[in-house]
Amino acid sequence: MNNWILYGLLFALFFAKAFFTLDPDFGWHLSSGEYILQHGIPSHDIYSYTASNFSWIHHEWLADTIGAMVYHLVGGFTVLAVLYALLWTVAIWLVARTTKARLLVLFVGVTMVPFSGVRAITWTIVFSAVMIAIYRAKDTRLRAVLPFLILLWANMHGSFVVGLAYIGWQLARDRTTASLGVFVMSVLASCVTPYGPGMYVEIVRTMFDTTLRSRIQEWRSFGVKVDIGIVVGMWAGLLIIAKGAWWRKFLRFESLLAIMMLSSVRHAPVFALFALATIVEQLQALVIPMQTLRDRGAKKMVVALVMLSVVACVLFSYFALRYASIDREQPYPQTIAGYLRQHPCEGNVFAEYNYGGYLIWKVPSQKLYIDGRMPSWRLGDKSYMDDYIRVLNDTDFQRQEFQRYDIRCAVVRPSLQIAKQLQESGWRIVSREEGSSIVLYVR
Repeated sequence: MNNWILYGLLFALFFAKAFFTLDPDFGWHLSSGEYILQHGIPSHDIYSYTASNFSWIHHEWLADTIGAMVYHLVGGFTVLAVLYALLWTVAIWLVARTTKARLLVLFVGVTMVPFSGVRAITWTIVFSAVMIAIYRAKDTRLRAVLPFLILLWANMHGSFVVGLAYIGWQLARDRTTASLGVFVMSVLASCVTPYGPGMYVEIVRTMFDTTLRSRIQEWRSFGVKVDIGIVVGMWAGLLIIAKGAWWRKFLRFESLLAIMMLSSVRHAPVFALFALATIVEQLQALVIPMQTLRDRGAKKMVVALVMLSVVACVLFSYFALRYASIDREQPYPQTIAGYLRQHPCEGNVFAEYNYGGYLIWKVPSQKLYIDGRMPSWRLGDKSYMDDYIRVLNDTDFQRQEFQRYDIRCAVVRPSLQIAKQLQESGWRIVSREEGSSIVLYVR
């Protein structure tokens, strides 16, 4: 397998994931990019009626603006899928371009596919890969670029703190004046955003919100699957057989990322990327009796590689064909969105958390109770996510909130307790998705 085949396969996998699936937050990301292009960066929440006074720190404002420009000016969702698939592929290439262990690179890349797509985390992966490449380069003068990289990263995604942590880690290792200068300049550069140092408010709010790990699937703790576990095993195994004291070998940045990954599974692709860089580095350091390997098992190795490649292609073809017939918007309230556009709700709309981003996109005139931006938002003693969960499960509180905000329409699954309460209170079903998976109730 040569590099063209390897990275062609990875691109195809990343593209299939991006093209055939729609992230729940895609809608509000696209809508916010459109809003910024037309009106500038909003200072307060513009999509909910519950948090209209909340100061929205939009740490992904530049990424959303670029996404909206590509979507409208270049070629819609397909071009976005191509762009994001290319970014994931290039990130892996930057980290693994020097290795000949291509099947290993393919395997690590496959473990990252479930986390990919047209999603904001893509920028975390790209900037991390660029940073790894800069630190692995022989020319240390390239590190002078890092503050500019952090400046761009801080305006694209709040995960720039990972980059700052990595620069700080390198400073702890090098202990040079140049490294200290890069770190200080990078910290200062991270404050050059529309919010200044206030960008850290949103980051701290999210980092210390322990409820995310039980409420949001991608934030759950100890959710690492077997494939990522194998990557951890390869990374740890190669470090164990490397020379040096075992405890010193594991004083690495990836160890911190591994802890973060156990705390929240959303950090898994970031760990996989940094682990891949270390795996490549350790493999190149190994002294292998290549002639012995050729004499003993060259033919078997070739056969095994070919078989694995064929299996990979078959699996990819199967999943590509399987998902090709599926509408990427199928999990979302398409029919209901169309109904609300033609028959606007006479009051406000309450929708389940995972449908908020989609409805912001498809029914822009209608504000919502909550959406994917708000799980950690607090205003004084008020937690928007806590209130949302109470509405779903507490009948008295639901009636109180519906009266307070004049909620006359609800987009929920009929299996939820709130749906049964609404039916018992005389709410009518006026629209439903195929199979009755999502229902629009109107008072």
